[in-house]
Amino acid sequence: DVPVGAAAVPCPVDRAETAAQVRACVDRLPDAYRAVVRLRDLEGLDTDATAARLGTSPGAVKVRLHRGRHALRAMLEPLFSHEG
Repeated sequence: DVPVGAAAVPCPVDRAETAAQVRACVDRLPDAYRAVVRLRDLEGLDTDATAARLGTSPGAVKVRLHRGRHALRAMLEPLFSHEG
């Protein structure tokens, strides 16, 4: 029994499945978006470090990150939307 008002804590299996789904969707992103999303969101690099690693400008990183996150959200939304 879960007390009323208590937040549901996802079990480790659910977290692992969610992480696997997210990684699979990241892998489906176009190359330029995938590289930026991995470096910024998964590896935790800042914009300048990401730009240096990819040999591009910080502005290009910001644009690709925005577009990559938008595309990723579009792929993930159907997987995680729960209509009740």
